[in-house]
Amino acid sequence: MMKGYNQLLNTDCVVVRIDQVSVYPIFRVGSTSLMAAADQKYTNREIAKCRNIHVLLRNPEQRFISGLNEYCRQKNLDVAGTWTMVQQGKLIDRHFAPQYMWLMHLYRYYKGTVTLKPFEHIKEITDVHEREFKLKKKIQVKPLKHFIEVDYLLMRRLHQSIELGQLIEEHRNALS
Repeated sequence: MMKGYNQLLNTDCVVVRIDQVSVYPIFRVGSTSLMAAADQKYTNREIAKCRNIHVLLRNPEQRFISGLNEYCRQKNLDVAGTWTMVQQGKLIDRHFAPQYMWLMHLYRYYKGTVTLKPFEHIKEITDVHEREFKLKKKIQVKPLKHFIEVDYLLMRRLHQSIELGQLIEEHRNALS
């Protein structure tokens, strides 16, 4: 399954600083708002300058549904048909890839401590709420187990600070 994630892992990695907090924006977890509120952006190797990076995690099922709907909106695709392609392993995208994969992407450039926070913590970081459009009602689909399982394991670590490498190692077999 890992080879399907190359499109995520081969893109630029960005961490933003808002006031004194460094945050790693993940798609469908307030990334547009975080990017709009950023006082500074660190890309790829510059990320090593950060001391502790906050990572907001969203409920995995909600994020999968939201991400799939957003992907389909952007590509003008049918949600049910796209879900079938995802289920068959024919499609993966950053909007609904596990949040764990985003952490693996961050680990390419950052070996320090991360603090995992619930998505709702965004209100403590910024009052900016960016939304380019108003999504129509989301089409409900069944979240796929192999997309959400590892993220539920990460959710057990909310409000904890941990070395990113240790976190990656703890859950590396979850995607096999």
